Amino acid sequence: MFLRVRRPMGEWCVLHAAEKLHVRGTLPGAFGFDRGAHGVRVARAKGVPWEALVPLAMPASWMVNNRAPSTVFRRWLAEQTPTWVALCEALDGGTDAWLTKSRTERDAVMALARSLCAPGHGLCALSKVLAVLCPQTVPLLDDAAVHFALGAVEMPATADQPRAPIELLEPMLDWFAEHVGKHEDALIELARAYPFAALDAAQVFDRLLWVESWGWRNVGALDTPMPRFWWLAEGAREGIVLLEGPHPGFATGARVVLDTVADEAWRARARAALDEDGAWQTTRTT
Repeated sequence: MFLRVRRPMGEWCVLHAAEKLHVRGTLPGAFGFDRGAHGVRVARAKGVPWEALVPLAMPASWMVNNRAPSTVFRRWLAEQTPTWVALCEALDGGTDAWLTKSRTERDAVMALARSLCAPGHGLCALSKVLAVLCPQTVPLLDDAAVHFALGAVEMPATADQPRAPIELLEPMLDWFAEHVGKHEDALIELARAYPFAALDAAQVFDRLLWVESWGWRNVGALDTPMPRFWWLAEGAREGIVLLEGPHPGFATGARVVLDTVADEAWRARARAALDEDGAWQTTRTT
């Protein structure tokens, strides 16, 4: 299964969506985070108030590498729990509800989010807490995800020092909501087949966004006998694919142009992976 998404440089195909979702779910932090986020959803359905759930969401966000330290969590909990509650109430309801919000309602969300920002801990840190509390609306907004979706920040070399400003929260939520709505049926199908935790459509797209923008680099060394991800390009066709071993020995973590690869057998396998379900049968913009 593949999904088409809108990016500043043109349309992009998210290839092998089910496989990517499954590989991510095997990572210990991702596995625990998914279970924790579902637990919060169950608690909310049973009427547990936001005030009781906000403290749980903060350490849970460390499972997806939130760089905010415990000192920031303490300030949030000791001084700003009412702000977190107000923000959760404003973001509750999912992506459809977000898209219908008025200018006044959006401005209120942004004002609350700005008031929670700490030096060095802005959009990324807030999103990783909100993705536990309001997962039907807010994805994990690492700089890599913001770069992938909007091109509004540089692609980071590491995830250790996120720099995306809080002002990008609104356009990122718009972009995210647009694609969740566009692919809702496919995302629900993927969620139903996901074996590790209960996810809804928005959470599935969030997990795929992480793999596509950043996570593909972190799974599989060159000498692994297991399948690993590659960013491949050939002509107008381009995407992140999952390939069985053996893998060639050249550098990883970057785009591979297939015309430059001497290994004909590997190139043929890579080309077939790019052709998933005719994803690139129509001409793409560049």
